[in-house]
Amino acid sequence: MSADLQHHQLENVNGLSMHVVEQGDGPAIVLSHGFPELWYSWRHQIPALAAAGFRVLAPDQRGYGGTTAPEAIDAYTQQNFCADLVALLDHFAIDQAIFIGHDWGGAVVWNMALHHPDRVRAVAGVNTPYRGQAPAPLLDALKDAPGMFDYQFYFQEPGVAEAELEADVERTFRLTFRSSDPADEFDILAGFDTVRERGGVLAGYPPDAPRSVMLTQEELDVFVDTFTRTGFRGGLNWYRNSRATWEWGQQVKDRQIECPALMVTAENDPVLTPAMSQGMEAVIPNLTRGHIDNCAHWTQQERPEELNKILLDWLVTLPA
Repeated sequence: MSADLQHHQLENVNGLSMHVVEQGDGPAIVLSHGFPELWYSWRHQIPALAAAGFRVLAPDQRGYGGTTAPEAIDAYTQQNFCADLVALLDHFAIDQAIFIGHDWGGAVVWNMALHHPDRVRAVAGVNTPYRGQAPAPLLDALKDAPGMFDYQFYFQEPGVAEAELEADVERTFRLTFRSSDPADEFDILAGFDTVRERGGVLAGYPPDAPRSVMLTQEELDVFVDTFTRTGFRGGLNWYRNSRATWEWGQQVKDRQIECPALMVTAENDPVLTPAMSQGMEAVIPNLTRGHIDNCAHWTQQERPEELNKILLDWLVTLPA
């Protein structure tokens, strides 16, 4: 990455000490990562967006990396995640930004557009769809038939998933970060419907599996070194507030997302499948779509050039 990449440690951002990476000048873009990730997951997008004339801000979000990880589980609500990003804009005196999110970060940016529309110029979800307020909290709705979301029930008991993922952090990332390339042989996300039956996210997979072909050892080491230091509790706590998130959503349950929006689907994501995005136009009338073939869940890292092209082609269509 180019030398003008800046690392900031911002104090008192909605009560957090927040690590943020910045590059470029121009209209602001905020990149929102997922689990178990970091700002570094956007390393291929940051320079491309900056080169296209944007000011890119990529934070480690609440509970991750160089940003504060509060102890209380109820600190990890979508309401707080969005308040963090509003405070980030306020810190830099930015009135509006374009928000792009992947995985959990996708949920955050859709919620930004719903709850803070005055701060959102445009919004994009990578893999993560938004189809309107659900009729019930996710875990309540799925308790009898969790399907591919079985892993979220496994994540609910504090300490259980932490112990498994932290036992050998390098193995965790070697197994978790897999691409759809046949050379990677398997994708553990495809087994997320049997996590509790197998006794863990990683259970049943080879302990000596090599790293994914989409990562260099240096790239893998960034995640391993960081999560060895921080652990996984902060990120896992994002999963432990299903009801609070739903209750907050009830406040805007009839609201549409009116700003320009983009949905990028990935053909081989076994959890956030392209089919899950069907019907988004009913609640997001100004929606553009992009799709990436031969791509699994970790879209920014597996198909960076394809994703960058979709993002840049959409960005140039936005009103000045």
